[in-house]
Amino acid sequence: MKNVAINKVLVCVLVSALTVIAGGCSSDEPETAKTGTAANTAKPAKKENKIDYGEASDSVKNKFIKTFAQNCVTRELKNSVNPDVDQPRFQQSCGCIAEHIAEDLAEVDAEKYLDDHEDTHTLQIKFDSAAFFCLQNKPQPKGPHLFGKQ
Repeated sequence: MKNVAINKVLVCVLVSALTVIAGGCSSDEPETAKTGTAANTAKPAKKENKIDYGEASDSVKNKFIKTFAQNCVTRELKNSVNPDVDQPRFQQSCGCIAEHIAEDLAEVDAEKYLDDHEDTHTLQIKFDSAAFFCLQNKPQPKGPHLFGKQ
């Protein structure tokens, strides 16, 4: 019997709390002002924050390709065991990736990479796509043959 009474009290408290919360919410409609002339003259100027995602110019693309390829080769040679042999291969692969990224490079992404030295999420996605495109049919260097097994 006590459980039924407790349940009824909890339901009443819950319903009253929901009523208070729902009543306190404001509507999406703007309030009408009592003086129409004052409301019309005091409208704030609306500022649009549009971001221009236009394509980068050819000179910016060329600068991006050169910088990106150079950074890519430097990064890859850092972990290389034989940099003299690996450098031409890395230059070709990194150049292909840079050109593939630059095909539809946005001005904003190029600016962030060249000026701020920052990789955007869009550039990371384009890099993954370009790396797959450029490296999918490349033969990988063969590892050492141990005990006559290939």
